[in-house]
Amino acid sequence: MERWGVDSKRRILSSASYSSSPLNRGRGGTRTVICDYSRAHRRFPRQRRVGYEPVARVVVISQSPVLAPAARSAEPARLADRVDHLDGWRGLAILLVLQSHFLPYTRIDTGQLGVDIFFCLSGLLMSNLLFVKRVPLKQFYKRRISRILPAFLMFVAVVYGVAAWSGHGKGWDEIVPTLLFLRTYVPAQPDIWNTGLPIGHLWSLNVEEHSYVLLSLITLIAVLRGREAWLLGAISVVVMGLYYVYETSPRFAHTSFEIRTEIASSFLLVSAGYFLVRHHIAPRVPPWLPLVALVVAVPGYSPSAHWWLSAIVSPMALAFCVNHLDVTYAAVRRVLASAPLRMMGIWSFSIYLWQQPFFAFKSSLPPGVAPVGAVLVGLASFYLLENPCRQWINRHW
Repeated sequence: MERWGVDSKRRILSSASYSSSPLNRGRGGTRTVICDYSRAHRRFPRQRRVGYEPVARVVVISQSPVLAPAARSAEPARLADRVDHLDGWRGLAILLVLQSHFLPYTRIDTGQLGVDIFFCLSGLLMSNLLFVKRVPLKQFYKRRISRILPAFLMFVAVVYGVAAWSGHGKGWDEIVPTLLFLRTYVPAQPDIWNTGLPIGHLWSLNVEEHSYVLLSLITLIAVLRGREAWLLGAISVVVMGLYYVYETSPRFAHTSFEIRTEIASSFLLVSAGYFLVRHHIAPRVPPWLPLVALVVAVPGYSPSAHWWLSAIVSPMALAFCVNHLDVTYAAVRRVLASAPLRMMGIWSFSIYLWQQPFFAFKSSLPPGVAPVGAVLVGLASFYLLENPCRQWINRHW
């Protein structure tokens, strides 16, 4: 279906359904076509008199398989419920974590890069749900609970259960904060990295859950409706400034301050805020620029990186990259949407949970067993627990 109109420059505008074309059926999205009415009328007067549509200077200004509205929308465009290349982006994140743990490269902290890639994707998706689609908070939290809690609770139960069985049990002062996503804060000693248990990676879940709460609370403040991007930008600036304080003033710095929510959430918050304004910039973004942004982010993960690279440049560059993946080269999106990467993205949460014990004890295992075991146990967790529980909760709650 096509809708036609004339803008202030007397150009004919067509918003045409991209999926209506037989060549593009099933890919969804829209395209916007500009036709210069005045030039067509001068060059083809007879055709205009008999009702022909002008054919001069037809320019496709957007052709997106992801975003439903036309490119020059005054509102942020809604994402489809499932976007294959974003699943692949999540798959890239978990592959970087696995590579960091089992085939480490010391010059770049690819594990942290993978986690931050996921944070930026999460910020984009949460912003879309809460500030664009305006999903009710009950539905939002139901989806988060069904997605996270079953596999998480099983992991925590197994880790602390095996520790108790082997004579290394922990007290409730450690177990309860772990279950409440507070282990990066309490108890301060031993911190989450020094418990003797393979739970250090749960810091990222703490950041995620705290950020979900913050973003959902923002939706409750009526005066902020339509202004969320400004608030998220301001909070991001504060978070980046706090990184500088912790980095340069050791007396204020907490142990492993980089993994605390007030620091690590910058990637998620910058991406969430940028998603709300990206539609103003997207029509002018060339397809190579998101890839350049990804390259620009990488030096921030060098052990010798200056604080501003890690705290400012990397969050902004990664947020820009993920928010504009839909305009990058089609070949890049095809790679991200390929079955291996996409499935790794779908399995990523369970694999992320269960790779940590294999990482912690890899020196005690035969070569190659640890990464294979991490993936296999993660797959078992996904198909036997995470996915069935998610579907059951969503059907019955």
